[in-house]
Amino acid sequence: MRTLFLYSPMLKRYENDYMDSSKGWKPISVTGTSCAFNCKHCGKRVLEGMADGSTQSSFEREFMEAVMRGDEGVILSGGSTGRGDVPVWKYSELTRKYSNKMTIIAHTGVVKSDEIAKKFKDAGVRIALLDMVGDDETIRDVLGQPFTVEDYLNSFKYLKGAGMKVTPHVIVGLSKRGVEGDLHALDLLKEVSPDAVIVVGLMPLVGTKMQDFRQPSPQEMEAVIRKARDEFDVPVMLGCARPRGSSYLRVEKFAVDYGIDGIAFPEEETIEYARGRREIHLSSACCGNVVQDILRV
Repeated sequence: MRTLFLYSPMLKRYENDYMDSSKGWKPISVTGTSCAFNCKHCGKRVLEGMADGSTQSSFEREFMEAVMRGDEGVILSGGSTGRGDVPVWKYSELTRKYSNKMTIIAHTGVVKSDEIAKKFKDAGVRIALLDMVGDDETIRDVLGQPFTVEDYLNSFKYLKGAGMKVTPHVIVGLSKRGVEGDLHALDLLKEVSPDAVIVVGLMPLVGTKMQDFRQPSPQEMEAVIRKARDEFDVPVMLGCARPRGSSYLRVEKFAVDYGIDGIAFPEEETIEYARGRREIHLSSACCGNVVQDILRV
């Protein structure tokens, strides 16, 4: 069976006998905690855990700290503009200088044109991350965005056309149509030939409008993982944002047994379980980097 990649970027505090996220790739928000939208499942809370790079001086400080530490990569993120994209390209003059020395991964947001996609490429972005939502109703009512499924699909096409790898995330439990909506999102992705598919799960965050919302069951997580593995021949990942707890340990073990290519922030028990079944590779990168890691083994 193929190598299993295990990831621990600096997106949250995580440490066990095998891995330590304090040594992981740093996430920097180029907008601080600002975002033009207030998605019900996020409410800008996700941005609070990132380093603040909202000004030229703060971004340069955080970015250069990663460079001087010798990090092999960095995660650029932030809130969206009203146009939909995350303006990581506003610091292109600095980031492009180091794009040959470190991997720049970026949450791009919705990309509405070839010109905007080229801005990301010119900033040195090598791998683009963006959620894939499978129905207009969820985009409108949950994300609060004036976009469509077609806008999301076109984003991947623009980014690939500009020369970047694209690694869409499917958030199990987000769709207003239930797990069938999440499975449909995978069907739609076949149109854009993704370089990897990352499965994550809704985490009802305190302080958001969905804090009391039902998180996806382990069975629903497994259904989406199974379909992704069965229908895509590119790397398939179990990403960092997903429900935790003893009942979800089975999801990680299922991923190990079903040939998933990687897991972000695995439970220590999962690492020990995997060691007896597959060759494992430990990494401090963002799990989107699997598109490069898998070529090195």
